[in-house]
Amino acid sequence: MSLPLLISREARSDIVEAIEWLGEQSSELPSRFRQSLEQTYVSILEYPEMYPTIHREFRRALLRHFPYAIFYVIEADAIVIVGVVHQAWHPSTWQRRG
Repeated sequence: MSLPLLISREARSDIVEAIEWLGEQSSELPSRFRQSLEQTYVSILEYPEMYPTIHREFRRALLRHFPYAIFYVIEADAIVIVGVVHQAWHPSTWQRRG
């Protein structure tokens, strides 16, 4: 049985911000970004320990075709997405969310 995937309020805000910015660049990018997010969510759910631990209990899954990373933790009862951030952002953006 797989754990449920929970997306934190901060991660949801990250996603909205990314989609808005990408929409300003091209009308096609937001839907492609959402698709890449969904594919990565599926991968995280199927193999949550596949992605590397990069800071304390935080793991990082990189999105395909976008310079964004999903940061998450595996808890006893859920996988919690704590951030979806551009890879150029400073690590403190997501590290303080744990």
